[in-house]
Amino acid sequence: MHRTISQKIIRNTIFNTIGRFWGILVSLFLTPYIVKHLGIERYGIWAVVGVLTGYFGLLDFGVGTSFVKYISEFYTKKEYKKINQVVNTGLVFYSAVAILAIALGFFFINPLLNLFKVPSNLYNEAVFVFFVGIILVSVSNALSPFGAIQDGLQRIDISSKVAMAISIPNIVGIIFFLESGYGLPGLMVNNAIILAISSIVSIIMAFKILPELKFNPALFSKKMFKKLFSFGYRLQIARVSSMVSVHIDKLLISYFLSIGLVTFYQLGSSIIEQTKSIMLLFLTALMPAFSEIDARGDRKKLVEGYIKGTKYLALISVPLFTFVIISAPQIMTVWMGGGYEKSVWIIQILGIGWLFAILSGVRSVVVQAIGKPEIEMKAGLVAAILNIPLSIIFIIYFGFMGVALGTAISLFFSAAYGFIRLHKEIHISSGPFIRDTILKTIGVCVITGLPFWGLVTIFQRGLFVSNKIIGLIVITIQAMLFFGIYLMVMFYSKPFDNTDIMILLRDKPLFIQCLAMKFCRDQQKIIVDK
Repeated sequence: MHRTISQKIIRNTIFNTIGRFWGILVSLFLTPYIVKHLGIERYGIWAVVGVLTGYFGLLDFGVGTSFVKYISEFYTKKEYKKINQVVNTGLVFYSAVAILAIALGFFFINPLLNLFKVPSNLYNEAVFVFFVGIILVSVSNALSPFGAIQDGLQRIDISSKVAMAISIPNIVGIIFFLESGYGLPGLMVNNAIILAISSIVSIIMAFKILPELKFNPALFSKKMFKKLFSFGYRLQIARVSSMVSVHIDKLLISYFLSIGLVTFYQLGSSIIEQTKSIMLLFLTALMPAFSEIDARGDRKKLVEGYIKGTKYLALISVPLFTFVIISAPQIMTVWMGGGYEKSVWIIQILGIGWLFAILSGVRSVVVQAIGKPEIEMKAGLVAAILNIPLSIIFIIYFGFMGVALGTAISLFFSAAYGFIRLHKEIHISSGPFIRDTILKTIGVCVITGLPFWGLVTIFQRGLFVSNKIIGLIVITIQAMLFFGIYLMVMFYSKPFDNTDIMILLRDKPLFIQCLAMKFCRDQQKIIVDK
């Protein structure tokens, strides 16, 4: 069955959403269990080691970031030989990088763990987890070209189903190893088992959905590597910036304060990460679709997709982040119980910064689709250059919360820079774009959120702070009230035009289309420079 690009985006977003929400539920239930069995310090070590091993994954110079773009582009043109060159070139290159990463890990393991003040009684566990973690990251990267086949062919439904299925043995393994008393090493062994299972399934599915795929290292192509590298190394800067924004705070807390406080930061930031992941579902589906549009040379349609995509993203992300920021005390109470007030501040501060970053998410997809990764690279440099010094200054003067404040400020300036550069490239006016796609939704959420904040403050006092069951009831009521009021305001502000309705509700039942039209106005105009 032939599907339009809009239908592919909607289908992939639906499957992404189902898989992501399942992942969120699993994480929400497992995290308190893991923290309880590991303790504050061991969980802090788990977080810090995760950061360090992730940085070793940067040795690929960004080559992996180009897989989905070029697989999608070559598949659109039916150039199967080039797809095989992408996959096998990536496999050979990453295998060489894996050897380098493991060797470097062996030499740097002790200095790194000493730098971040790992307690002596937990040192041997940390060494094992760190070294095995580097091996797993290296193997995962080496096999990533096969996983990129599913995304490049816009079969995200398959990857979502596989991820949900593999989560079951993962849950069983975590419970088994922790209940058996294996602690941190047990969790890492479980990760190795799950990686083996998921890799086998990913390879099988790649060959199934693309019969023309061939595994032959001899297909390594220097020309293709240069193409992948030329595109990827510029995005690598943005990737480094993202990792700095997400993870450097944990290392700074461990170095300047204590590794135990990393746990409180990790728990707070993980709420923001889960919130971000919901928004990224939409963006994941856009990347192969926009690459397909660009491959056809339809720049006008790409610009229209960017404008509408940003508007849809704002309509969902702004209220969601607003609710999470306001309801952070209840969220932590329901999730972890009492005693995690430090994590609440992390949610609220990082939530503001990452909202700005998420709102620029469609921009990030577009610059990759049109082959202008240097825009993303420079936006990433803005974040990286500001983040580390600001976080260090603020952690010295304000302590634990200061490190999150530095990250939030750097994310805002990075997003602003990226918008300005892309709009200059595709010739659209930034003022009308920001006003019509983002500011209106922010205004609605401010109007909705201010009285709601007062209501939450009342709920937070007394009984609701320490009782999980009542807290769950309260947060459910809060969600119904907040999003109910938000939808009422949207009903009167009419955020959609007729084109939006046609895109979002094509082939949907008539009664759903009629309901959606209640949120539709006659037309919307965004000034596009000629």
